[in-house]
Amino acid sequence: MAFTLEHTATHRTTTYRLTVTADEGQLTLDLHGSSETEGVVADGTIRLPVSGTAETARLLTRALTAAGAFDSTRKRGTAPNSHAPWTQDQDTALRADWQTYQETTPATTAIRELATARQRSPGSIRARLSRIGCDPDVPGRLLTPETAELIGRTTPAR
Repeated sequence: MAFTLEHTATHRTTTYRLTVTADEGQLTLDLHGSSETEGVVADGTIRLPVSGTAETARLLTRALTAAGAFDSTRKRGTAPNSHAPWTQDQDTALRADWQTYQETTPATTAIRELATARQRSPGSIRARLSRIGCDPDVPGRLLTPETAELIGRTTPAR
């Protein structure tokens, strides 16, 4: 049984077209990518037996994911205050703001809001909360002295 599948996707200014054809136990993948400003940026064909598609898909996924990590054109968002030292006043304000949230508020929502207001990443806010004695999993809640000690924070409050 023969079939053809075509898929088109656009990323930024580049349009990619993937055509997959299966016929008599053979699978053919044709990829073409072009941009008005850059011309042809991708062009190639892969042929393999239909029985090898699952393993090939896993292999291609791993390879493309790894290659994407080294993409020098990819911009990672960094918060303006990334790596800036925390001051005592900032810690005090963060702790006070955390305590204004209700426990019913999703922690991710509260952390995201605090991160945006402070121009820091959600990960840095979450890490800082436990450092200043706040439970990063439950908005409004402080760590107990026992919990603070358990996670290596001997002083739960400042």
